[in-house]
Amino acid sequence: MKMGNLQLSVKKSFFTIMLCCLQAYVLITGSGCATSEIQPQDPGLLLRDDRPVWPTPPQKARVQYLTSISRSSDTGIKKSWVKRALDAFFGKEESYDILLNPYGVSAYSDKIYVTDTGARLLHVFDMKNNKYSQIRKTESEEFLSPIGIAVDSNEEIYMTDSMLRKVFVFDKTGKYLREIGNPELFKRPTGIAIDEERIYIVDTHGHHVLVFNKKDSHFIFSFGKNGIRQGDFNYPTNIFIDKNRYLYITDAMNFRVQIFDRDGNFLSSFGKLGNGSGNLSKPKGIAADSEGHIYVADAHFDNIQIFERDGRLLLAIGKTGSGKGEMILPAGIFIDDKDKIYVADSFNRRIQIFQYLKER
Repeated sequence: MKMGNLQLSVKKSFFTIMLCCLQAYVLITGSGCATSEIQPQDPGLLLRDDRPVWPTPPQKARVQYLTSISRSSDTGIKKSWVKRALDAFFGKEESYDILLNPYGVSAYSDKIYVTDTGARLLHVFDMKNNKYSQIRKTESEEFLSPIGIAVDSNEEIYMTDSMLRKVFVFDKTGKYLREIGNPELFKRPTGIAIDEERIYIVDTHGHHVLVFNKKDSHFIFSFGKNGIRQGDFNYPTNIFIDKNRYLYITDAMNFRVQIFDRDGNFLSSFGKLGNGSGNLSKPKGIAADSEGHIYVADAHFDNIQIFERDGRLLLAIGKTGSGKGEMILPAGIFIDDKDKIYVADSFNRRIQIFQYLKER
């Protein structure tokens, strides 16, 4: 028998054995086994005594480190035995779920969504249904540069791709639904935020924000232009909308944060270029907690600075490094309705999770 035929015969025999095992397993358990699962206990999110806090004692802690996620196993997710067997047989590395260059992050209904510009995909860590999944493409094209991510109350997923110059929408299962805008309308779409009625998309190279009707995805209006005056932008990047529908936008190359109402009317701004506390150098992600404090990720300072709305610095968390609470090139940031803070720590290839501790 020729070597090629022998290898084919071995592989056929292996798949026959695996198929029989799979069928037996399904009969016994009543479920398939090709899905990654989270164990009932979630060890990656258990609270520990060695979690850093800010500010440090004896001052009262206001922010506490919880955990970090670099791959699905950090949250307790494990590959099914079939997947592990197939990977072992073909000599594949367990790298399908590893974060390579996380940028955008969002969370909703016990799911964590992470855009990964290095892997060119969207990671979905589903804590409620005990699964890990990823979205790599639409029906017709693969992602090139997934950046912004937002999720609505129906768990529909909105994601910007800056190089394809489109915004894609998926249902909660990852099924492609539609796209918003087109390469003629966008120059470089990045940050995205949504409320119940509207979709706000930052066009970095267009120096403005485009607003769409959420019901039918039709363009409504835009605001901003290239410049340095109030309401102008110079390469804006990220956007966050709070419970009061205020819009917070990082005006990156003007080294400031600008705040608008939902109709794009300028309200206030703060920040300036500098190396001191409260200054901005490479501002990226932005978010606000339930008490209105504004969090800005700075990729030069490798930290998160927390401000009052008038620009007064309250606290800085993080420093350059790879330890707990340390960062290298932080990018996107998101705060959920429980004041849990998610930070895309890009160069460290992980999502760090913190908790804002309210006054009691």
